[in-house]
Amino acid sequence: MEHTCREILDSLRTYLDGEQPGDLDGVIAEHLEACPPCLERADFERELKALIARTCRDEAPPGLADSVIARLGRA
Repeated sequence: MEHTCREILDSLRTYLDGEQPGDLDGVIAEHLEACPPCLERADFERELKALIARTCRDEAPPGLADSVIARLGRA
């Protein structure tokens, strides 16, 4: 079954996160090999993910996790 670019792009984030069901993994990879615009978008998304991973590594302030857990316990 042939998938449209829209279908592929809608599944791109889960694919790049490695969370796509295995049977669709190959379908998306094949589509990206054959479709330069979708491959360009996938490359952009990969670079964006890598940039975010490199630059957004701040730690939560001390005590925040305990505060959140306590509030959840009261809810």
